[in-house]
Amino acid sequence: MNEKENIVLQGLKIELAAITAEIQKLSIKVFSPRISAEVPEWLNIESAVALKGGAALSTYRTRLFLQPCCGRNYKLIGGRKCWSRADVLQWLLITDADLKKYAEEWGVKIPSNYKKRSA
Repeated sequence: MNEKENIVLQGLKIELAAITAEIQKLSIKVFSPRISAEVPEWLNIESAVALKGGAALSTYRTRLFLQPCCGRNYKLIGGRKCWSRADVLQWLLITDADLKKYAEEWGVKIPSNYKKRSA
């Protein structure tokens, strides 16, 4: 592959990443109104995990990078870490394959065994 083809390919990869991010944002907008009425404005880790499922609560508690916003952007409510509805709804769509990029958005490093699972 010559240099010009490589540049075009890199540009396409960047555009694809941007399109993927937009699709995810649209998914949240479509998903949010349907359950917003049922989801409280603030959710603690137990409530967020009950919505997401997947791993055990103890896994989410001990691995901050698996929490909403990778354990960041929370507010204390009644002395407990809570995340906004919007942040939790976005987090519900994150799988291990998306985790590396999601963690980078929050400035969090993830362990190497999770990096291998992520794109």
